[in-house]
Amino acid sequence: MCVIKQDPPPVADHRSDELFLMSSIWSPVAVIGLYLYFVKCVGPRHMKNRPAYELNGVMKAYNLTQILCSVYMLLYSLKAGWAFKYKWLCEPVDYSFTASSIDVVRCVWTYMMIKLLDLVDTVFFVLRKKAAHTSFLHVYHHAIVFFGAWCCTKYVPGGHGTFIGPVNAFVHIVMYTYYFVTATWPEYRKSLWWKKYITQLQLAQFLIVTLHSSTVLFMDDSCKYPKPLAAFLAVQNGFMFILFAEFYVKSYRRKIK
Repeated sequence: MCVIKQDPPPVADHRSDELFLMSSIWSPVAVIGLYLYFVKCVGPRHMKNRPAYELNGVMKAYNLTQILCSVYMLLYSLKAGWAFKYKWLCEPVDYSFTASSIDVVRCVWTYMMIKLLDLVDTVFFVLRKKAAHTSFLHVYHHAIVFFGAWCCTKYVPGGHGTFIGPVNAFVHIVMYTYYFVTATWPEYRKSLWWKKYITQLQLAQFLIVTLHSSTVLFMDDSCKYPKPLAAFLAVQNGFMFILFAEFYVKSYRRKIK
């Protein structure tokens, strides 16, 4: 039987205080507030009587930037821990001031900054008048992932939960490569057979992270990674798996019929 024991309330990790956006909880709250205000109010109102912006050149530059950031994140997270140092079943957070632990803090912060960049996705959807893409799934996913990444950087920068870093980076390399190709050569959009497999890859990501986070819950007290946080990561990624699975069924099964 799995019993989740309550650990002491998390204490802010001051090693990240000097990093951008990390000095106060109000920083991510303000970012998310402005994001939601633009996506749901200012943006749609601004675009109501205007034609959609093309943004083709901007989109290509953005997609290429995302590819480069994701490659960097994948290599950084592997070097910082997951390639050689971290244990797969349970890895505690190292709160020391060694060079390697500080490197992990910066790696987690880098992941958060990439999630901040991800918010621009929605801004482009609004400016291109693609309202169908600004769904609850899309907006919730972007907002909660950014806020969760900020909390991890502030309180638990390292350890078991950082497994999502290399997994997500790999998925984003594939996803933004597809976006870059279709933006650069739109004539090949219909011939790219692997579009639906991107959603399948995202589903695999959520399932893998859910299972990986859950391993902590079945470990004894020798596992020092916070079990409540592991439970949250498992539940959150499980919830995202359900939402993306529903989207996948609606999008692709309907086309088959």
